[in-house]
Amino acid sequence: MAQITQSSINTAISSEIRILSLIGTGHFMSHFYNLTLPILITFLAIDYGYSPAQLGVFIAAFALSAAAAQLPVGLLVDKIGARAILFSGLTLEALSIGAMAYADSYNLLIVLAVSAGLGHSVFHPADYAIMNSSIDESRMARAFSLHTVTGTAGSALAPITITFLAALWDWRLALIAVAGFGLFTALAVASQAHILKDHVARDKKPGKGLKRRPVRSAKANIRLLMTPSVLVLFAFFLVTTMVISGIQAFSVFTLVELHSVSKTTAGTALTAFLVASAFGVIVGGWLADKTPRHGLIATISFLATAIVLVVIGEINMPVFALLAAFASIGILQGLVKPARDMMVRSAMPPGTAGTIFAFMSTGRLIGGAITPVIVGLLISNGMTDKVFMMLAVCSVVGLATLFMPRKPN
Repeated sequence: MAQITQSSINTAISSEIRILSLIGTGHFMSHFYNLTLPILITFLAIDYGYSPAQLGVFIAAFALSAAAAQLPVGLLVDKIGARAILFSGLTLEALSIGAMAYADSYNLLIVLAVSAGLGHSVFHPADYAIMNSSIDESRMARAFSLHTVTGTAGSALAPITITFLAALWDWRLALIAVAGFGLFTALAVASQAHILKDHVARDKKPGKGLKRRPVRSAKANIRLLMTPSVLVLFAFFLVTTMVISGIQAFSVFTLVELHSVSKTTAGTALTAFLVASAFGVIVGGWLADKTPRHGLIATISFLATAIVLVVIGEINMPVFALLAAFASIGILQGLVKPARDMMVRSAMPPGTAGTIFAFMSTGRLIGGAITPVIVGLLISNGMTDKVFMMLAVCSVVGLATLFMPRKPN
């Protein structure tokens, strides 16, 4: 009997590995494409003479399109299922990126940026809906953490890959090549769609003696978003994303100005943060599967982050201490991500993963958009020394949201 049980567990794990490989590769490509566009503007400026303002609109068109489509796509995922939407989004984004190699007018480039953003919007709602229906409860947080790491890997590899291929061939051929890999990934998702479960497909075959659970209406899901529990988590996503966004966007500039370190040292500190964050996510996934006290993990992580940020901002440290401080923040922020996702999961009724995670992703996008404006104003007004303090305050405020009163959904 023990052998049969172990065999069934091994089979389930093998199936989950295949599922995570498929959606993880898609998530990798989504982050890869997200970082491809900022690199692309350098080539567009050289070859077509577009102004910085025009190129800024190009990037903004992609980002705004992705943000605006998040929630509608999430509602659609919960209505018709995630698999077809995941395939469609990956295909649309890959084709849009590839077509940019042939875009000979600015207006066409903007249209392609919008369509790429629409494709980009599907990944979090669809991926989380699939994981919630396909992964065993005992391994859910580790699945979330691996999903996060695949996105981080896509962001890390995009700059070096695009610049290498552009130097080897041409930037147009580089776009075509990475678009081709995206299409190949989409075909792999389509060919293996039968192993990707979501609540819609699952409930079509409820099992002997069980009735099919009705799919929730879009109106009911929108009402759910206005409940205190969900709004608290939305605020948590928004404010805490500001911390990570501020570190990624301005830590190099701020360290150079504030502590007079070299750009190389400042860049190395940011790299230490990013690498340590990936490590923290893996450990955090294991930890979140072992304990249900996800709020405690978040509390410790954000309080410690706030302390370290204040220290970085107020004290001139030796280089090794500065690198260690940034690495510690990376680990702490990595630890909290799987716990954060599990807190969201515990707050959602069955059949709402697409809507809920799309809403949380919108919070992340808003937080990421707000931070550069605030930090930029601080620096412009001669308050560079307040940047790390502001990020520390964001850590505490984000943590405070978890202790706001909330009622069950």
